[in-house]
Amino acid sequence: MELTVRIRLKDILQERNMSQHQLAKLTDLRPSTISDLCKPTISRVYLSTIAVICGALNISVNDLIVMEPPIPS
Repeated sequence: MELTVRIRLKDILQERNMSQHQLAKLTDLRPSTISDLCKPTISRVYLSTIAVICGALNISVNDLIVMEPPIPS
């Protein structure tokens, strides 16, 4: 079975009642970067960005990035 990598940032922000804008301010990342990471179509991300987000949210990479079956079209 083919698996897809998914970034759970949108889910995590919803669970914490945190906006993308709040996370951008907390991390000093551009709001557009945070917005892109919340989209299911993102295909590239810098490891340093992942590190900053995980540090700011006090989560592990395993909490942020998951492998799952692809979403049917």
